[in-house]
Amino acid sequence: MNVISKVPYDRLDIREWEVCLFWLRMADTSSLWLLGLIQNLEISMGVYTFQILVVVLKLDALEAFPLLLGRPWLGTAHIKQN
Repeated sequence: MNVISKVPYDRLDIREWEVCLFWLRMADTSSLWLLGLIQNLEISMGVYTFQILVVVLKLDALEAFPLLLGRPWLGTAHIKQN
């Protein structure tokens, strides 16, 4: 799953937010409600641009890593991994 924290979401002034009515079970067995869903967030890395699906979470631990790209992004970017 691709994840963005609420704080950088607010800083980027993204207005494409969809309500998301489900929660996420974390590795420590805690549960978090997803604040929203961004369907086609455009990100650029060098000369490459990707549109990805991102969930928005209010999670303090994400302040050090404001955007986490997960396995869905690997498929979108056609990244090969061993």
